[in-house]
Amino acid sequence: MPMSDARRGRRAIMAKVSGLALLAAGLSSPAPASDRSMCKYFSQLPDDCAAAEQRKYDKLRGYRFVEIDLIARDVIKKVLYVSIYNTTGQNDGDDTRDSAPADLVAHVDPKKVARKYQAVAAWASPPRYWAVDWFADRVGAVRNLDGLDAAWMGNGPAAESRLSAKAPPKAYRTAFFPRTAIEGFRKGAKIHLLDDLKGHTFVLAAYTVAAEANGRDLDSLGDRLKLPQGWKFRSLTLDRDLILEPKGGLAGATEDDLGDVYHLAGPGQSNFTP
Repeated sequence: MPMSDARRGRRAIMAKVSGLALLAAGLSSPAPASDRSMCKYFSQLPDDCAAAEQRKYDKLRGYRFVEIDLIARDVIKKVLYVSIYNTTGQNDGDDTRDSAPADLVAHVDPKKVARKYQAVAAWASPPRYWAVDWFADRVGAVRNLDGLDAAWMGNGPAAESRLSAKAPPKAYRTAFFPRTAIEGFRKGAKIHLLDDLKGHTFVLAAYTVAAEANGRDLDSLGDRLKLPQGWKFRSLTLDRDLILEPKGGLAGATEDDLGDVYHLAGPGQSNFTP
């Protein structure tokens, strides 16, 4: 490694260590330059990654949120990309544990949002509840999306199918995407897992209202899923902290047939495989 590269490497490592120390204390810090370069695209959408700062959200389990995607085409790279906005921490959610109140969510019109921000398209997720205990990520500007406040939490490439009137099914299909977020589950916490035919393990990160319909416990979620042949659902109590942190920058994820979201665990994705 050339000396100049070694210096840059040491600076990057020290910046990351410093950032993680601040996150452990629950404080914010500027996002590393490498993170900013990863999220840089050129379009008419707001450049909300430029001033993003590292932030940690804690005590999230059972906290309700919505994600809204703004989709645009990079005018230089000629590729489709998505800017992701998340309501966590907004709309009085820190007090109510509901950052996506039903009366606000009901009035969000994705077409209106797309027009306001000159996006090619916009998409709103169903309300979900966090299954993680905490996560840390770079967080940018807060935007009002047709009455619902949401903070920028990442840019990434988008498939052309996102513009299709009928998007391909997501259930039980593994997708990889750039992710800078670190997610944590604490020792003693109950977690819920999907194991696929190839031996991969996915941890439930967020679940829909349907997952707890009629007050049912998430332990019985597997009984209500239409799992592919050979897939398994299981629950366990952690005997140590589980941390999901994609080492290569790409994180794996899948959904079940109820719209619940699971993130890949294992080598290069987490500190151990549960």
